[in-house]
Amino acid sequence: MTDEAKPAITDVLNTADLFAEASEARDSARRSRGRKALALSVAVAVVWVVFVTVGGHWGRVSDRWIAALTMIFGSIVAGSTPQGGGAIAFPVFTKVLEIPATVARSFSLCIQTIGMGTAALAIVVSQRQIDWRSIRLLTPAAIAGFLVSAWLIGRPEEAFWPSTLPGPYVKVTFTIVVAAMALVVWLSSRSWVSERVDDVANDSTRATALLVGSGLAGGVASFLVGSGADVFTYLGLVALLGLSAGIGVPTSVVVMAIVSTVGFVLFGLIDGQLSIELGPRGDVVAVGGQRLDVALPGERFDLYGLWLAAAPVVGFGAPLGSWAASKVSDRTLAKIVVGLAAVEVATTAIFLDELRSDPLLAAYALIGLATFSAGLAAVFKRRHHLLAIPPVDVGATLLPRRATLDRRRRASSEGDQ
Repeated sequence: MTDEAKPAITDVLNTADLFAEASEARDSARRSRGRKALALSVAVAVVWVVFVTVGGHWGRVSDRWIAALTMIFGSIVAGSTPQGGGAIAFPVFTKVLEIPATVARSFSLCIQTIGMGTAALAIVVSQRQIDWRSIRLLTPAAIAGFLVSAWLIGRPEEAFWPSTLPGPYVKVTFTIVVAAMALVVWLSSRSWVSERVDDVANDSTRATALLVGSGLAGGVASFLVGSGADVFTYLGLVALLGLSAGIGVPTSVVVMAIVSTVGFVLFGLIDGQLSIELGPRGDVVAVGGQRLDVALPGERFDLYGLWLAAAPVVGFGAPLGSWAASKVSDRTLAKIVVGLAAVEVATTAIFLDELRSDPLLAAYALIGLATFSAGLAAVFKRRHHLLAIPPVDVGATLLPRRATLDRRRRASSEGDQ
């Protein structure tokens, strides 16, 4: 071996060492962020144990164990998909446990404040990519939609702030929205050319209007069923604007966590819905300091007990779901979204008795589902024209089964030429 060859070998060895050190540093940073995220869940559990013990609420928590059981799955869904914990809590509570829609709505918002709030903090601590620009458009619109609908179609003078819309119609409307969104996600996943971007760099008036409209619609849905801001965020960002699902899901979690916190403050604290007084038999005799004319069954109306029982579960489940979502592909996330929507439609058809006894409700369900799904599918197919999105460039990098187009990187490369 010549002397000239020795420095070259040394350079190779040094380069390998640098790569190894960089990889170790990256893994160490990832583990550190993971420990910080776990610490958030542990902190929630510690505070909960102290609060329940000092307040003497263990009996009340054990009586409402069904809420904790429901949210084991609900919290994982909340952190890993664009369908928040309310997407599980609301149908299970209203269709299976026969809890009134208003109580299920308020429960969803209050419990998501803890679950999705913890997941949102874990996402930030873990430095997962989030589309903050879209959040700045979506969140104010969602809060506005929530508050305006609460005052326009809500009845704040009654217990649990019900809406003027009949409960069965609210349940069916939620099912229609989730099913239509799943249809668009399914259509997108079937495309051979999959268009995905790392951020929504489209500054057109149409794209901005879409995000604001999605936020407003999500806020209204969140007032009615305790979930929806996340669904419409995902629909606008991922299904229509082409944002990567791996970024769209954590973005939707952050938006829903903020809207849930607003609902928690308005309903749980200001309206006093978490201030539940139980009678000797465990019935609800007062809400928000106001005595009820007729006592209500505690297992269906004890919002405080239901919320308290589920709190430690969602503190761990939602961040766990968020972590799991970061490990799967966009295609897998799409399958999960479609599967959950299928369960939502099936449970509505099976457990909502009014669909079989009220012909008008059945007609609304069928016509609404067909009309909204067809309209949304038509928008999806024409989204490039309607939203001024550049068409897919099939000459971009092709993977074995799909083409992936990153408009931001493509624009950057074209600018360099």
